[in-house]
Amino acid sequence: MNENPYISILLVLILTSGLMGAIRIFQKRYAPHPEWCRKLMHIGSGMVALSIPWLFQTTWPVLLLCAASVAGLLAIKYLKYLKHNIGRVVGEVKRESSGDIYFPLTIAVLFLLSKGDPLFYSIPIMILTFADAAAALVGIFYGVLHYETRDGLKTIEGSLAFFLVAFFCAYLPMLIFTDLGSKEIFLIAFLLAFLLMIVEAAVGWKGLDNLLIPVIGFLVLKVTIDCTLAELISQALISLSLPISLLLLLFRARFSNSAPL
Repeated sequence: MNENPYISILLVLILTSGLMGAIRIFQKRYAPHPEWCRKLMHIGSGMVALSIPWLFQTTWPVLLLCAASVAGLLAIKYLKYLKHNIGRVVGEVKRESSGDIYFPLTIAVLFLLSKGDPLFYSIPIMILTFADAAAALVGIFYGVLHYETRDGLKTIEGSLAFFLVAFFCAYLPMLIFTDLGSKEIFLIAFLLAFLLMIVEAAVGWKGLDNLLIPVIGFLVLKVTIDCTLAELISQALISLSLPISLLLLLFRARFSNSAPL
């Protein structure tokens, strides 16, 4: 851990700026699908963000880092020269989103909530970094079963990809770094992945999922990690029953509305 926080702040800013520059060069040379560049930036930024609990001992440098990041991202988004150059890394995707701005805010909020605890900080960040990217890429390139949300069309395939990646993002760190039993770890990872899959599907409006997925993930992890096996089983059954009940109600309402008078 670096004892000088200013050096750590500078290191993180250089890494993220260099990453964006490298992706822009790749974008200009090979002209990939815009979503690939956006998600490469998303994954790279998330991997840099995972280092924060090991780089900083106190909160104020993280807040300063996140404020500087937000200022830089706003400049890239609204200053014409930057927007039409480096800003095209994330700006080529034809949908309105403030997810890039929410990301550093999320880091600050998570660091405050977790008090710098690597496990409680890293699992939500890993889910946002890898599961969210998997959902978008699988949905765009392989999705055929669509459903409508406030943020547009999403796919069943993308949601399932989110669930699977989120499950392992939670399962593996707990398996390695905690003394919990394997059944408890499985159920906590299942609850996290299932509930956050619903959050990603339901409230990903204009990039807001970049904030809600990690914060809700942290809260779910905090609540469940000390639960007994019986409590986790009951919570899993309740979580599964809610969307099933909602689907049955919607089906019943649609059937009733279509029935002859």
